[in-house]
Amino acid sequence: MTDHPTPLCAVFAVNTTPTAVVRAIHNLLDAAAEPVTIEVVCFGPGLGEALRCSDISLEMRALIDLASITVKACRNSLDGRGLGDDDLLMGVEMVPAAVFHIARRQRDGSSQLYT
Repeated sequence: MTDHPTPLCAVFAVNTTPTAVVRAIHNLLDAAAEPVTIEVVCFGPGLGEALRCSDISLEMRALIDLASITVKACRNSLDGRGLGDDDLLMGVEMVPAAVFHIARRQRDGSSQLYT
């Protein structure tokens, strides 16, 4: 690995059906020759990525555990679907509004990625 003063920060904005985000995260981790921090921000139709009952929840849980990836869920999206904190995958954190959270991350220097 090359020495870098700060890790590369990547934010995946997931607002569509989350079919490719796990593959994209694996590709990023496999290609990185430097430390990478990854945050997945789920909102709108992409909220399924963060839900306990989703088809992809086992893969996402493994990534959270093994790769220290953080996953955030949008409170506005949860409320709009009549869901609560108990519907989230263990380890998923809440943000009040995904679009504001992503904008702040981008302002602070994170690379914003879409899947």
